[in-house]
Amino acid sequence: MKCLLISLQSNANVNAVKYIAASVRDKGHGARILLLPGYLEPALSPAIEDFIRDYNPDLIGISLMSFEFFPSKNLSLLLRKKFRIPIIWGGVHPTMKPEECLKYADYVCVGEGEKVIVSLLEHIRDKGRHIPPELPNLWVNNKGTIIKQPLGPPEENLDSLPFKEYLPDYYYVFHKEKVLNFAKNPGLLRKYALYGGISHMIMTSRGCPLQCAFCGNSFLMNVYGKKIRKRSVDNVINELKEAKKYPNILYINIEDDCFIAHTREWIQKFCDEYKRHINLPFMVRVIPTMLDREKLSMLRDAGLSGILMGIQSGSDRVNFEVYNRQIRFPSVMKAEKMIVEAGVALYLELIVDNPYETEQDMMETIDSISRLKKPYVISLAHLTFFPGTPLSERALNDKIIDRDAYLYRYLGKIDEIYLNKLLWMTPYVPRFLVNYLNKPNESRKQVHRLLVNVLDFLVKRSAEPAVYLFIVTRSLNYKLNWTAKIVLANWRTALSKLVFNYLGMGDLEYDQKLSMARKKMPELFES
Repeated sequence: MKCLLISLQSNANVNAVKYIAASVRDKGHGARILLLPGYLEPALSPAIEDFIRDYNPDLIGISLMSFEFFPSKNLSLLLRKKFRIPIIWGGVHPTMKPEECLKYADYVCVGEGEKVIVSLLEHIRDKGRHIPPELPNLWVNNKGTIIKQPLGPPEENLDSLPFKEYLPDYYYVFHKEKVLNFAKNPGLLRKYALYGGISHMIMTSRGCPLQCAFCGNSFLMNVYGKKIRKRSVDNVINELKEAKKYPNILYINIEDDCFIAHTREWIQKFCDEYKRHINLPFMVRVIPTMLDREKLSMLRDAGLSGILMGIQSGSDRVNFEVYNRQIRFPSVMKAEKMIVEAGVALYLELIVDNPYETEQDMMETIDSISRLKKPYVISLAHLTFFPGTPLSERALNDKIIDRDAYLYRYLGKIDEIYLNKLLWMTPYVPRFLVNYLNKPNESRKQVHRLLVNVLDFLVKRSAEPAVYLFIVTRSLNYKLNWTAKIVLANWRTALSKLVFNYLGMGDLEYDQKLSMARKKMPELFES
């Protein structure tokens, strides 16, 4: 049996799809991955059609997040015109809105898909596609009738799942009207992968200790439960040993929601084994209240070079009352100071464009961020009201959002307003200047607006890239040759930070393409 797994993401880091493909192949079936970056065309490309016809899969899977709903709908409609191959949708959005997705797919996977896809392939092989499968986590569109199967327990033994490959030889991309193999065209991986494809992305656990009101995890806990499931150190190191065989991998990106949630004993063993067998720079994500100096010291000694820390807002009111995030800003300051003093590159993540946030809240956030110990960089995200989350339900009840607004806008596209600009530049300008500019709308004069716009232009092209380069160099213990390797291997990102100050240009293009499609194909966006 053969399965074709399709991703419409704008970048090649399709980690969930890679894990599913590995599971399918581990059970003796065939799998290919096809990346169709932002594909949203009125007709199916002949190259894509020929590729599918030549491979002749028994099942086509489409993985999607909410922002990819309309492109996935469009692709499914195009595929149905050309093929009689059953289609399954999976991912975060189908898990949240399975009934909506079953209008365009034969099956929807609710939750994790590694075992579901394998079981479905074997059902089609043994019983045919016309007999509805009775498989946990699978919803079926049986000639217009929806059959809902109950949720099965999430996989507890993550070590039982096969490793995903960094660059599978069965991974393809649609590029300039051709379907090309990534392994045979490594230059394409540098073009489409995040950060030039120089990192291996891995998860050592699944789950998050927080239940933030804005986050999809608050919904997914209803599917997976609240328990954080963890891989063993040996299992993680074995995957990294395989990844390290690729010479273009310069660092490891650990994508756990909070890597620091591992026990002190687990982290100590990981650090010992990592130094012995991997010895590459790596980055992790942390929650401020869970970080301590001992864990940080162990990780830094093992090669920790970067930390992503979500703080969402500098206003305790917003974090507590809006985001259900019980972390006061003094805890952020304490964790941030430890990280900066340890010489680790720090990337702070904040949410803006929040209708529940007052101007005073935003000004408090700017003041709070300005008091942090430098150097650090920040990234801003537009508040997206994902379906099923507590904050989304609140906003719907308050009638301040459209029910489907989350489908139309990429979270990296923030509003170009005065306070957003000032917040973004806060890490790069003196605090006295931030205080001078941090004023309510009624108190702003033309000189304030002019100065913010001028600084926004200058900082994007000078101070921000300089700070970024400095913290990367320092995090690598001033090994200039290693810094040069990372910057040169990732020159597209470095150039984008210098010219555009934006890492996800492909996502912005995707956003623009979606807006254009709404004008050219309005019928696609009808219910």
